[in-house]
Amino acid sequence: MARCGGGRPTVENSITLDIRSLMSANLAGGTSQSGTLQWAWADGRSKCRAAFNTCLDEDTGLLHLSRITYFDLFGRPVHLCDQTIRLVASTPPFGGRRWWFVCPRVGRRVMKLHLPPKASVFASQQTHQLGYAVQRESADEQARRRARKARARIGGSPNLLQKLPLKPKWMRWAIYWRHVEACHKADRQTLAFMVSSTERTLGRSIA
Repeated sequence: MARCGGGRPTVENSITLDIRSLMSANLAGGTSQSGTLQWAWADGRSKCRAAFNTCLDEDTGLLHLSRITYFDLFGRPVHLCDQTIRLVASTPPFGGRRWWFVCPRVGRRVMKLHLPPKASVFASQQTHQLGYAVQRESADEQARRRARKARARIGGSPNLLQKLPLKPKWMRWAIYWRHVEACHKADRQTLAFMVSSTERTLGRSIA
């Protein structure tokens, strides 16, 4: 499986099936529908596609995926075997209907199934031992992410070398200064990690 920072694979670099997206296509009980599911890379290139067929009754159903094709970053196709996934419905306390996937590996009800790179089947996050990218970040990466996020709140550039923008017209001064202080704090943390990293590098080169 693809790794992130040398650790376990992540949710972000996986193909994700979301039961809510499927149900939003008006797949009502007692119906059978078919079509094509598609996922894309950030630049718009195809990442994965699969033909699907659903058959639902009141409480259970099946989702059959066929012609599953995954495309890597270089556009090379990888063809996977067909897969059939069980669906079950539950009744929430406030009424209505809630559908779930049943993970084909552990049998648990889940809202999402994932297909990491080099995996062969859609399965639960637990099955594939998927973490989130933010959990794999180093302390330095976390500081930079916080700095970019703080700058974005006041319309600033993610470039940490650029000055902070003036207060947006719609923002209150108290809120603006709170965000500015958050920016300065995040910038200080980022600078501290950069200095520490430089000192370690210089120390190794001298040694």
